[in-house]
Amino acid sequence: MRRSIEDYLRLAEIGNRLRGVFELWGYREVTFPAIEEYSPEIRKGTKLAYDNRFHLINPDPTSRIMRAFSDESIRLFYITEVLNGSTRGEWQAGIEMIGFPEGSLVEPIVVAITALEALGVDEFYIDIGSLEVWRRATEEIKEFRDVVFSALIKRNFEPIDRLPIPEEKKEELWRLFNFRGRKSGFEKLDLLLEIVDDERVFIDLGTVRPLPYYTDIIFEIYSPKVGKPIGGGGEYSVGEKPAAGFYLDMVALSRLYTGKTRGRTRLSSKDPVSAYREAKRLVKLGIPVEVER
Repeated sequence: MRRSIEDYLRLAEIGNRLRGVFELWGYREVTFPAIEEYSPEIRKGTKLAYDNRFHLINPDPTSRIMRAFSDESIRLFYITEVLNGSTRGEWQAGIEMIGFPEGSLVEPIVVAITALEALGVDEFYIDIGSLEVWRRATEEIKEFRDVVFSALIKRNFEPIDRLPIPEEKKEELWRLFNFRGRKSGFEKLDLLLEIVDDERVFIDLGTVRPLPYYTDIIFEIYSPKVGKPIGGGGEYSVGEKPAAGFYLDMVALSRLYTGKTRGRTRLSSKDPVSAYREAKRLVKLGIPVEVER
């Protein structure tokens, strides 16, 4: 479906709201060129052949940040379109927190909550899962681990049920697959929920994200008004440094965004000198203005 100028204005407004929230949390915006030379480390993007070399148009920003990362600890955010093999992609906004102590996923989850609330989106929930829980559960059946993780990604237990493994193991995997609650018995997950302290956040052990760079805890964000995740993220590592982050689907958010704005002070332009002097004063204070024409 072709988007109108109003659609793009709405995306820009959402981006500006998110930019304000991310900056309040101490994140710095990173901007990448649209085209980057191909590297197997960089995911997604649409391939382009030029001057006997392959390039990628608008690839995944997280993998670009991982590849370009230097040695210091840093908080970054991005707002960009991401392509995945075609000419049209997804508009994403997200943060990356690199080089901070392990277990720092609390902050990205809380930042995501405040970002959604800043858009007037209160009706959502966040499901948190753990790759490590599944690694431990499949330690005795490593030869079938790929089948198990593929079934998790597809949310279909049938391939696991067909595996030639003991029934007791299938029952254990079935319980993990279907667990959703606020107390799991897994210390890392339970502590995370305790610190985040939000009734819209749940432990869902069936939640697994398909991107290969995640190391343990992952999460997905849903709204009952949208039929797919509106965001997600998790823990990963850059070299020896722990990292965590998330992305938000801005097009999905545009369906939920209320568009409510802070009251704007309108100034008459009958006396333009006074009007623009007052407008400058208010803008310095962070107060929205409009000089009427």
